[in-house]
Amino acid sequence: MVGPVPSIAQVPLAEALPPFCSGAEDELRRLSSALEQHRLAAGRTEWHWYPQHSTTPGQPEASHFLIVFDATVTLFSSGTDSLALTIDVAWLGRQLTVNAAVEVACWCADYHGVHHVREGQWLVDSSAAVVAAFAAGTAMLSDVLDSGPYEPGPWRIESHLPDAP
Repeated sequence: MVGPVPSIAQVPLAEALPPFCSGAEDELRRLSSALEQHRLAAGRTEWHWYPQHSTTPGQPEASHFLIVFDATVTLFSSGTDSLALTIDVAWLGRQLTVNAAVEVACWCADYHGVHHVREGQWLVDSSAAVVAAFAAGTAMLSDVLDSGPYEPGPWRIESHLPDAP
């Protein structure tokens, strides 16, 4: 893993992306920049990349998840509670995916770490498909940035999850 860095401009996408996605780099940067420059995301975004995951995995399990690059926008963090927006490009088995989520800290009896209270996942197989899926993911996250809520409690209530004690 490399990062964190505050801007997609610092992520060497040419090294991180699978070769069949090389044509997506400029549009991914444009979409990412628009997300990280949103007034509520500014200064709250961290990017990571995993150049060792730039090629199709050998024979992973179908549920094996390898991130190519990702971003987290932390909207709320109290040390014990959190609300974050995430987007990534990752391998799920041998299939490339784009994933976006709204995550809240877990307060279940069986601790899960985080819960995805809104999520999208798109299977992609070309530069054009990666761009279209990433555009859908950033649009979903931008909608949350535009409309809220900006604390984890309301998201948990909506998803019927235990709230923070």
